[in-house]
Amino acid sequence: MIDTTKRFQKIRSFAADIGKDCSGLALVEFAVSLPFFMGLAIASVETANFAATTMQVNQIVVHVADNAARMGTSNLEGRKRVEEIDINDVFTGARHEGRGLLLDGFHPYVDPGTHQTVSRGNARIFLSSVEPVTSPNNSNKFKIKWQRCSGPGTHFVPLYGKPGTHGNVDGIGPTGRQITAPDYGAVMFAEMHYHFTPMLDIGFSNMVAKDIIATSAMIVRDSRDLTGPTGGDGVYPTDGVTASSCA
Repeated sequence: MIDTTKRFQKIRSFAADIGKDCSGLALVEFAVSLPFFMGLAIASVETANFAATTMQVNQIVVHVADNAARMGTSNLEGRKRVEEIDINDVFTGARHEGRGLLLDGFHPYVDPGTHQTVSRGNARIFLSSVEPVTSPNNSNKFKIKWQRCSGPGTHFVPLYGKPGTHGNVDGIGPTGRQITAPDYGAVMFAEMHYHFTPMLDIGFSNMVAKDIIATSAMIVRDSRDLTGPTGGDGVYPTDGVTASSCA
């Protein structure tokens, strides 16, 4: 006859040993906490990436305004004249500086009206010459004399004015930080729009695609020919060079 008492004792002993076994506890805890730590790590990386991208966009727009304030070739009168090639060179430098951001690239965009996916440019830079309406400027009014653009993001529009709409205003730029120009002088105002795309869009981070907008202004250092050619907007044409039109 089988001794059932001993068999039940062995079963109870085995069950007690299992209850005391903690060898898999760490693995279970790791499995439970892994999604949280993955989300935290990815969110941290995405936040750092967004901060670095924003800083780089700000640096680019500052350099655009700074280089534009220095551009030009001196004429016989000792004043610098700005040609289309000078402006194009400034934009070329900006694209080279921002090559890591793919300023000349495109991103998919879903049209809310048609629900179709189209391609949009990643960036657009607007460069404007802010000048007094008259010199001396007794009315304390200012205008955008000319504006040039660069980048495939043609869907972006300047937030702070165009030559046709800002010809008699108190200043140019964000509210509370508007810039003005000195008599017989000019200020180069740069405005940059960039579409930021997160590295990973898998739901672990609140960071989503968004537009980064940055502005900068630099006063023109040297005496500049602000009149330009007859019938022009202040910028001289350059043979064989296509102007960076905003059209």
